[in-house]
Amino acid sequence: MASPHLKNLAEHAQAALKAAKEGKLSAGERLSVFKRFLKIEEHRIKLRHQAGAGGLEIARSRSELLDIVLRAVFHGALKQRGLSSKLALVAVGGYGRSTLNPCSDIDLLFLVPRASHKLPKDLEEVVHEVLYLLWDVGFKVGHSVRSIAECIQHSRLDQESKTALMDARRVAGDRSLFADFRKRFNVELKRGQAAFFKMRREDLRSRHKKFSYTVFLQEPNVKEGCGAMRDYQNILWVTRVKRGWTSLDKLVEARILTKGALRQVKEAYDFLHRVRNELHYQAGRGSDQLTLRLQGIVSTDFRYPQRSILRRTEAFMRDYYRHTRNLYHHTSSVMETFQIEDDSGADRSGLASFLTFRKQKREEFDGFVSQDGRIFPASPDIFKEDPLRLMRLFQHCQVRNLRLSPPIRKLVKKHWGDIDRPFRYNKLNREVFEGIMSRKGDVARTLRQMHRVGFLGRYLPEFGALDCLVQHEFFHRYTADEHTLRFIETIDSLVESDDPRLQLYRQLLIDIQDPYALYLAILLHDSGRSENVREHIDGSAMLAQRLCNRLQVRGTRRQLIMFLVDHHLTLWRYATTRNIEDPKVVAEFAGLMRNTTRLDALLLFTYADSNATSPDAWTSWKETLLRQLHSSTRSFLTDGQERFNEIIALEREALKKQTLNTMSDDWQQEVEEHFERMPAAYFRFRSPRSIPVHIRAVRQFKEREEKSDGGFECSIQGLDRADRGYTEVVVVSRNRPLFLEKICCAIASEGINILSADFHTRTDGIVVDIFRVCTVDFEPVSNPAVREAVVQTLYKLGRSEDYVAADYLKPKRNLLRPRENGGIAFPVRAHISNQIDPSSSVVEIQAIDRIGLLHDLFHAINESGLDTVHARICTEKGAALDTLYVTMPGGGQATDPKLLTALQKRLERAIQPN
Repeated sequence: MASPHLKNLAEHAQAALKAAKEGKLSAGERLSVFKRFLKIEEHRIKLRHQAGAGGLEIARSRSELLDIVLRAVFHGALKQRGLSSKLALVAVGGYGRSTLNPCSDIDLLFLVPRASHKLPKDLEEVVHEVLYLLWDVGFKVGHSVRSIAECIQHSRLDQESKTALMDARRVAGDRSLFADFRKRFNVELKRGQAAFFKMRREDLRSRHKKFSYTVFLQEPNVKEGCGAMRDYQNILWVTRVKRGWTSLDKLVEARILTKGALRQVKEAYDFLHRVRNELHYQAGRGSDQLTLRLQGIVSTDFRYPQRSILRRTEAFMRDYYRHTRNLYHHTSSVMETFQIEDDSGADRSGLASFLTFRKQKREEFDGFVSQDGRIFPASPDIFKEDPLRLMRLFQHCQVRNLRLSPPIRKLVKKHWGDIDRPFRYNKLNREVFEGIMSRKGDVARTLRQMHRVGFLGRYLPEFGALDCLVQHEFFHRYTADEHTLRFIETIDSLVESDDPRLQLYRQLLIDIQDPYALYLAILLHDSGRSENVREHIDGSAMLAQRLCNRLQVRGTRRQLIMFLVDHHLTLWRYATTRNIEDPKVVAEFAGLMRNTTRLDALLLFTYADSNATSPDAWTSWKETLLRQLHSSTRSFLTDGQERFNEIIALEREALKKQTLNTMSDDWQQEVEEHFERMPAAYFRFRSPRSIPVHIRAVRQFKEREEKSDGGFECSIQGLDRADRGYTEVVVVSRNRPLFLEKICCAIASEGINILSADFHTRTDGIVVDIFRVCTVDFEPVSNPAVREAVVQTLYKLGRSEDYVAADYLKPKRNLLRPRENGGIAFPVRAHISNQIDPSSSVVEIQAIDRIGLLHDLFHAINESGLDTVHARICTEKGAALDTLYVTMPGGGQATDPKLLTALQKRLERAIQPN
C-alpha cells in the first residue's frame, strides 16, 4: 500500500506536470514547470523534516519525488520522438537504494540494448534531454551509458562500480532489459565473491584507520566515519554477495545478529540520515562533517529539551555517539562472522559454526574454548554456572592474548544483570581485576574489550558514567571514555617503544613500582566530568575515594591514586602558565610534589594524557616546558633549596665559561658586561648557543645607535631550534612607547605564531626581548624572506609615531568565531590575579585567537601604565590561552583597585570577537 505522502505526491504531479507530459510546451516552459514543481515539493519535504520526520522517511521522499520527475521527463522525451522504451533508466548508488539526502549527488545508469558507442541518435537525444533538465534545475548528476555486457565488464575492473550496481533500481524504461541485467549481474556477483569480500574488508580498514578507529571524534563524518552510513551500506553489500540476501532481517534468522542488535542498527541508520539531512539543509550543499559549530544548531533544530545550548549539544552528541557505536560494533561483528566462516571453512552461522573446527590448534579451559586467537563459550550456560567467569574471561583474554568472538560478546551482554553490587564487592573479582590492571604494558587491549561489551562501565560505574560523554573543552578530540582508553594505550605503547625521543617516559614507566595504582588513577582522572561540578577534578577526587573504598585500596597505593587524580593538570598548568625560570615558582611546585616518585609519575601521566587528548596536542615546545619544570623540581627535591640555589649560581658560571670559550677574545669584555647587567632570571634554562647570539645583537644595536641621529634603531637576531620546534628571536633596542605592540605587529604581519616571550632590561637601559616563534605547523621560522619581512616591518613601525596595526594584520579564518545562525559560543574571559606570583600581577586570557590579539593585549596593558615582563602564549585549535605577567613601571604588583578595573575593561574589549 502506497504511503499517504506518495499518494499526495502523485496527485500533485498529475496536476502540475500534465502539460509537460503531453509535450505541448516549449523547452523553456517545460523547464519552468519542472522547476516550480520541484521547488514546491522540496519545500513540503523540508517542512516535514523540520517537524521531526525520520531520516529515512525524508531521504525516501526525495527519492520518490525524483522518480516522478525522471519518469515524466523520460517518457515525455520518448513520446516526443515517437519511440518505445528501448532503454532503461536506472538509479544506482544511494539513489538506487531509494535514499536521497537534500544535496546528495544523483547517480544514473542509462542501460542500453547494445554497445554504447552504437547508440542510435534518437536515443542519445533522450539521454541528453534527461540530463540537461537535471542540470538545469540544479542537481549534481553522475551518469553512465552502458550495455549489460559493458556494465559487467566495468564491474570486474572497478569494485566500486560493482557496489554501485548492486544498488541498481529501475526508475523507467524497458523492464525486460533491466531484468536481464539483474540476472546476469547476480551470476557475476557469485563468481567474484572472494575478491569482493576482500575489497570490502580493505575498504573498511582503510576508512576506519583514517578516522582513528573510533566513532568518538569531536567532529565526526556522518557518511564515511567509523559507525557512519558507509558501515551500514557495507554489510548490505557483503550480505548480498556472501548470502544472496537483500534484507538484513535474514541476519537475525541466521543468528548472526540478535533482534535487539538489528533494531539498534536500523535506528542508527535512520538517525544518521536525519542528521545528514539537517547538515545538507543547513549548508545548502553536500556536507557530511558534523562540526562543533553545527552541533549546537542541529541539537536546537532537533528540539532537544535542555535549557542551554551546551547541554542540548551534549545530549544530542551522546545520542550520536551511542547510535554510531552500536552501528560500528554490530557491523564489525557481521564482518568478523563472515571472516571466521571463511577461515574455518564453515558454511553455517550461529554458535555451531564457530565450534565446527578443522584440524587447527584448539584449547579448552574454565568453560571456554580458544580457536584462531578468539575465545568462545563452551556452552551457552557457562555464566549461569559461574557468574565470576565474567571477570575471569577477560583475564584469559589478556594472559592468552585472545580477543572476544561474536558469540561470547552476545553472551556477556545477556548477562549484564549479573554484574551487580555483590559482583562488584566480590573479593575474588577484585583480585582478578587487580591482576589484569597490574600487567604493565598490556592493560588497554583488555579494557577495550571490557568496554565494548559493556562490562567495564558496569563493574566500575564511576567509569561507566563517562560513556559517550562529550567533553566541551575545545582541545579534546574524543569523548571522555575514549580519551581515557587512549590514555592507557599511550602508556602501554611505551613498553615496547624503541623511539629515542620516548626513552625518558619509557624509563619512568619501567620505574613505576605500582602499575595498578597508575592505571586505576587513569581510569578515574576524568570521572568527575559526569558530576556537573565546577571543577571536574573535585568530582574525580570524590569518585576516586568511593572506588578506593569499594576495592579496598589503602596506604601508599591509595595516596598515589589520589595524588595523580588531584594533580593530573598541575604540571601542565605550571609549565604553560607560570614563569618556571623563577626559583620561587619551582619551590612552590616542589612543595606540591613532595617527592620525586610523585613528580616522575606525574610527568609520565601528563605526557600520556596530552597525547590522548588530540594528536596535535603534544608539541616539542610544550614538552620542553614540562621537562624543564620536571628537571628543576627534581633537583630541588633531591638536593634541597639551599643546594638548588647554589646549583643555579654554578649553572650561571658554567654558562659564562661556555660563552667565553665559544666567542673570540675580543668579545670577553662584552661577555662579562652582559652577565653583570642581565637579571638573574635571564640565565635560567638559557641555551649556551643563544647567549652569544644575544651578545652579538647587543653590540650590533650599540653600533647602530651610535651612528643614528636619535631615531629608532634595533637589532634582530634569530636562532632556529628545530629540536624544539621553534625559532628564538631576540630584539635588542631601547624601550619606547608601543615598542612591544610594534614587535608583535611585525611578527603577526607574516602570520607567525608567538609561543612565549620574555622581556629583560639590562642595567644600562638596553632591552633584550626574547620571543619563541613558530609557523602554523609548529616548525621553526627558517624562511629568510619571511625573516627579512619582519625586520623591515618593525623598522617601518618603529620609525612611525602614529600607526594603525590593522594595516599590517590580515584576518585569519577561525572556526570558533560566532556565526549569525547560532552554534555554541566560545567562552572568552580575562582574569587578573595577585595571588599567583608575589612580584607580578598575572593576567590570564581565554579568547578566540586572531592575528594581532597579542598586540592588542600588550596595548591594553601599556595604556594602563603597566609593563609586561613575561608571557606564556598557548594556542589550541583556534583558542588563545595566554598568561601575561605585568608590573608597575618601577616593579611590583598593581594593587590600585581603579587601575585594575580600568585594565580589566581594556582587556575585555581586546578579547571580544570581532
